Amino acid sequence: METARIARTLGTLLKNGVPLLTSLGIARQVTGNKALDLALAQASEQVKEGAGLSFALAQAQRFPRLALQMVQVGEEAGQLDTMLLKVADTFELESRRAIDRLLAALVPALTIVMTVMVAFIMAAILLPMLDLTSHIQ
Repeated sequence: METARIARTLGTLLKNGVPLLTSLGIARQVTGNKALDLALAQASEQVKEGAGLSFALAQAQRFPRLALQMVQVGEEAGQLDTMLLKVADTFELESRRAIDRLLAALVPALTIVMTVMVAFIMAAILLPMLDLTSHIQ
């Protein structure tokens, strides 16, 4: 999710003409992850020294390989902003699918838990009644 947020921020800023170094600074403010904040700070320093964005992000070893490859292709094609937005779309879709899979697995598990709870409540009600009827005779 953070990768998508960072990529969307960078892509949007670059598409609107904000310089890369300024965009990296703003992206640092957007992320809530301290490790990624540090990685972006290091990447910003490397970009300032002349390195490409994909190389600088790869040095941090915090970003998925697919994202780095897509950024590299965007740099080589001269369409970094567009490619960063595609990175964001890709990773948002991946996150959405992971959440959907989790929810799909959670529904049967919750059904089983609820079934056990209902069975326990029924047993708690019926067992004393059965015990009571057996003592009547």
